[in-house]
Amino acid sequence: MKEVIEQTITVKATAGEVWHSLTDRDELENWWGDGVTIEPRVGGQFRERWEDDEGKAQLASGKVTFVKEKKQITFTWREKDWPKDATTECTFLIEDQGTKCTLTLKHQGWESLPEQNREKLMKDFKVGWTYHLKELKSYLDE
Repeated sequence: MKEVIEQTITVKATAGEVWHSLTDRDELENWWGDGVTIEPRVGGQFRERWEDDEGKAQLASGKVTFVKEKKQITFTWREKDWPKDATTECTFLIEDQGTKCTLTLKHQGWESLPEQNREKLMKDFKVGWTYHLKELKSYLDE
């Protein structure tokens, strides 16, 4: 069974505005955090520096694998302390609905992680994504 974190928000913004908030470094700072990069081209970099609960510096990184401007961006995701062959994949899907858009996040590939950590990691990521998407929604709905 494939394990997937999937969350959807609806925002009062155009597909272009949503796309910009996902792919522009200054925009990403407004809702995700400082130093987050998603380069909107195949082979582009994804990077997120963050601190864990113990205040230890962490780094998530990956490569953009698919881009359809104003519609979809997909990138790989690895934390620096994950096992070497463990990689997950994130997709942001934008659906234009006229005066608003839905943005769906799919984060999958959890089966590449060791079973003993998988459930806790997925729980942590669900909490993280819920928080970030709520921030994005309030940023775009302003």
